[in-house]
Amino acid sequence: MKTLMVIALSAGLLAACGEIDQTKSAQSANRDDAAPWQGAKNAFVASSWAPGDKTSWENQLRARSMGQNEYNKIN
Repeated sequence: MKTLMVIALSAGLLAACGEIDQTKSAQSANRDDAAPWQGAKNAFVASSWAPGDKTSWENQLRARSMGQNEYNKIN
């Protein structure tokens, strides 16, 4: 019984030492991502933002960050 516990414990410890490779695969490295302002075209986007318009995307980010600014919340 004690030998079985030692074997199970040592197997568990050795399994924890392994590391899975997390580098990009060749398949995902060839895929180009879309520009962030292309965005989703669905009902969940902000109404003041037009998908595909970089300027309105930047303005929406600026407005969102101003809403999170503690100095602006105080006034």
